[in-house]
Amino acid sequence: MIRNLLREKLKEALNKAGYTDTDPEILATSDSKFGDYYSTIALKLKEKSNKQTLEATAKFIEAKIPKDETFFTTEVAPNGFINFKISDNYLQSQVQKIIEEDEDYGRLNIGKGKKVRVEFVSANPTGPLHIGNARGGPLGDTIASVLEFSGYQVIREYLNNNVGGQIEALGATIAKRMGYYRGVKPVKEKEPAYQGNYIEELAAKVKKQIEAEGGDKKYGMLSTIDQDSLYGSKAAKIMFEEIIADLKAMGIEYDKIAHEDELQTKLPDILKVLENKQVIKKYEGAVWFAPKDESLKDKDAVVVKSDGSYTYFAGDIVYHKEKFESGADLVIDVFGSNTSGHVPKLRAAVAALGFDAKKLKTILYQFVRVKKGNEIVRMSKRAGDFVTAREVLDEVGKDAFRFTLLMYDPNTHMDFDLEQAKKQSEENPVYYVQYAHARCVSILKKAQGEDFDLRNLSKQKLNLLNTSSELYLIRKLIKFPELVEDIVSSKVGYPVHLWPLNTLRVADELNRFYEQERVLGEEKEVSYARLALILATKIVLRNSLQLMGISAPEYMEKA
Repeated sequence: MIRNLLREKLKEALNKAGYTDTDPEILATSDSKFGDYYSTIALKLKEKSNKQTLEATAKFIEAKIPKDETFFTTEVAPNGFINFKISDNYLQSQVQKIIEEDEDYGRLNIGKGKKVRVEFVSANPTGPLHIGNARGGPLGDTIASVLEFSGYQVIREYLNNNVGGQIEALGATIAKRMGYYRGVKPVKEKEPAYQGNYIEELAAKVKKQIEAEGGDKKYGMLSTIDQDSLYGSKAAKIMFEEIIADLKAMGIEYDKIAHEDELQTKLPDILKVLENKQVIKKYEGAVWFAPKDESLKDKDAVVVKSDGSYTYFAGDIVYHKEKFESGADLVIDVFGSNTSGHVPKLRAAVAALGFDAKKLKTILYQFVRVKKGNEIVRMSKRAGDFVTAREVLDEVGKDAFRFTLLMYDPNTHMDFDLEQAKKQSEENPVYYVQYAHARCVSILKKAQGEDFDLRNLSKQKLNLLNTSSELYLIRKLIKFPELVEDIVSSKVGYPVHLWPLNTLRVADELNRFYEQERVLGEEKEVSYARLALILATKIVLRNSLQLMGISAPEYMEKA
């Protein structure tokens, strides 16, 4: 990787200068007139010594960098930055590297031998998966894919929250719609906890199941509470299966699905462990997790309610204990931002159980609004006024669905523009990128029709790629492995929203190149070199789309 090679060169210069304990950083420039990469190492050294100006310090270090003009040249800017410009010859050689590595281009070995568990979505099965929860699907799945591409062994997982008060409330709502057997009536008449059109359909499915199992004869003697629990569990199972089907339609497959009712059977033993560590207290008939961490003071969490039932947090403690005990080197949770208060307590529970809480990484994603024309549709599972993931999927398709949700930093709220995502034109970002890939395929097929032998494109005279548009395109292509490293090594989450943005830049540069240079119809050797560049671009576009779980079509109609 170019950036890492430059870092090694700079580190060698620092060692020569006596700065053996300094780890330099190489960054990409935002303006090509300053070169391709730069380092602010002089600023870091200035903090240690005020004897020289920044520019003088930078020149002192730059003079000791081992020079290799076939690879790069250096220049010191007045602000003390050391700028690196990659040579044309080296850029041209990267086209050969991309073609030869093909599907493995950009693949890293950072995570070799390490295991990661990535939990994402884990929506409550009390209603259909809505677009807000669905945001975590492409996000978590792409994080998992990038980690796999970097050498990690990844387990994608889902926690089905199939017990608790919300399931009983769902059961009571269903019972209200379908009626209790043998005329049993609730002790207290309450408004249904869940509303919306899906409840009618769900109640009909539950009733069909109940009657097939014996109906009144089998369940007529159950109390209201027991019937609520029965209806709730059956309704939750139906909703869970629909949620998993929706996720599958998004292209998401899980390696492991855990169910909370099974996890809770293991809680008593874990509570004893926590009690021995003195992080459990009893108050007003309930059992609380009470971490010793002063920053969490007054943030104790109930694990066992006064009625003896367990909380969702209790199941999460069990689940995370199992994750770490499985030998995971890293545990990643992709949650909605509404669970932010849950995270520090979960981290404290992981630490209390004797695991390294630094190995627990949490990504919180913000709310999603759906635009229908100029109208923003409100979402509320309880009120029934929400947009389901399936509705959006059916309107825009899997590729546009994933690309659009991935385009925004998860820390920001986003509006999902249905009208734009449905467009079959270059106004739609995913269409724009896919069309760029299809254009590459089309050019390569046309070349074969004109009797070009494309079997050895990587061995052509790539030094003929010397126009500004050709070299700018190569510069965009070589960012691919660096982006993989940046995402996997980031200290502030896993910024996979950079994928669609970077892929759009590659498509932009391809189109610019195509507008300025002829690929076919030129001198044969020039055409061969440009076809090699087209093939390298196709590879980077395809690899990028595949990491996002998006198809790379070979043919598309242009609107």
